[in-house]
Amino acid sequence: MVIRLKKNKEKAVLNFHPWIFSGAIASGENGLPSGSIVRVESSSGGFLAWGHYDPKSQIRIRLFSFDESKNGSEGTFWTEKWNAIYESKLALLPKETTGFRLFHSEGDGVPGIVVDCYHETAVMQLKTPGAMSLCEPLVSFLSQKGFKTILERNDKSDDKVTGDTIFHKGAEKEPQFTEHGIKFIADITKGQKTGFFLDQRDNRALVSNYAKDRMVLNTFAYSGAFSVYALLAGAKSVHSLDISKQAIELCERNLKLNGINLGNEPDKHKSLVLDSFDYLKTMDSYFYDLIILDPPAFTKSIATVNQASRGYKDINMRAMSKIKVGGLIFTFSCSQHISFDLFKKIVFGAAKDAKKRVRILHHLTQSPDHAYSVFHPEGEYLKGLVIQVDGDI
Repeated sequence: MVIRLKKNKEKAVLNFHPWIFSGAIASGENGLPSGSIVRVESSSGGFLAWGHYDPKSQIRIRLFSFDESKNGSEGTFWTEKWNAIYESKLALLPKETTGFRLFHSEGDGVPGIVVDCYHETAVMQLKTPGAMSLCEPLVSFLSQKGFKTILERNDKSDDKVTGDTIFHKGAEKEPQFTEHGIKFIADITKGQKTGFFLDQRDNRALVSNYAKDRMVLNTFAYSGAFSVYALLAGAKSVHSLDISKQAIELCERNLKLNGINLGNEPDKHKSLVLDSFDYLKTMDSYFYDLIILDPPAFTKSIATVNQASRGYKDINMRAMSKIKVGGLIFTFSCSQHISFDLFKKIVFGAAKDAKKRVRILHHLTQSPDHAYSVFHPEGEYLKGLVIQVDGDI
């Protein structure tokens, strides 16, 4: 099956970008089944790449091979690719770490496939029809690698209307895993994403370098992972804040799992089931000297970037206004449509309106197992800064 592009629309493919949008296609779509492997050609008929076709997406084709001799239908194509990624990911892992992202979609050259591993449990997200067509061989591959529970978890879509959770093997719902030797529980059936935010692993470790003897506020805390790191590093006290009671319960379980006994040291940690926006508005000034701002994505489309920018600016301005002089803020955006340059401009605007002297200590991004391709800059979705608020201007 051949898709031919319009004249002068092949430049992105020649630059190895993995997406072809609907507007670039000249012919070949009529009657093509969803998830089909297609050969992509230039307007003059020259080979460009192989990809999976999705008629219901503006991203019509997601490319997985730029080698004319490897079209994805060969018996060993996918297992060889997956095995090479598996070996490279294991080589990247820190000591005493059994939680990691095995397959990171376009970042690993496997568009639409996300697999997160929690010790002996693998959680799959198959985000496109092409990825869904590979479900059976992927389950077989993961089983051969020794995973005892293999779960498929996907959002609702026209192609897969159930949007439910499917156990392909095993039945573990709350696997335990380690990260730098620290223990965590992943809520893989009801939690956010695949059950845990593995992309913040290195940034959590950085919090450990600064948390000792500090009063820490962890907003949008979810599993409480930042809180666990801070307390184990010697924080004076940590307040974990989330609007979800279920999230806070998971946070407290992770604290206990690491021997942080809330009964014996009640002043060490406080759980707050509150809206983070509201709390930042009303909290006491100059109480905290380390604040973590790790909200969910405020926008998932270009149309709402301005609204999202206002949200990021608001929480940063309020944190800057109330943190102790010399305090540190770990601030993040996981919105793909908020670029790093825009995020820094947002933080600049927050500092200007708060009339605070702010310095940038670190630029942060997702952990190495979530690396993005140089040919696909859209894969850099997690942007973070560590800033120090030095006082009034």
